Amino acid sequence: MKPATPLLLYIDDDADLARLVERGLKRQGFAVEHAADGASGLARIKQGGIDVVALDQHMPGLDGLETLAEIQKIPDAPPVIFVTASQDSQIAVTALKAGSADYLVKDTQGEFLALL
Repeated sequence: MKPATPLLLYIDDDADLARLVERGLKRQGFAVEHAADGASGLARIKQGGIDVVALDQHMPGLDGLETLAEIQKIPDAPPVIFVTASQDSQIAVTALKAGSADYLVKDTQGEFLALL
């Protein structure tokens, strides 16, 4: 029996970067869905079936930390990898304290994909 393909939800308002992430992670064996903002990401998580979430910090509406706080309220929520373009380590520390499983700093060339 073939093992199930892990499903990653990528929450980021940057559609171009989301396509890059999707292509890169599919090559690594993941199925990827994209949510363009925190609210739609939360709605998708509540539907179930998500194995892991990659969550961007800077988004309109709910930012990453606000979205993370809402994810933590969902029973059996998937682990969250917090993604930020900021070099400010305080954001990462705050995300980890708020319940993020890990964090990474993204770049515009998509070189952070290997870290996911």
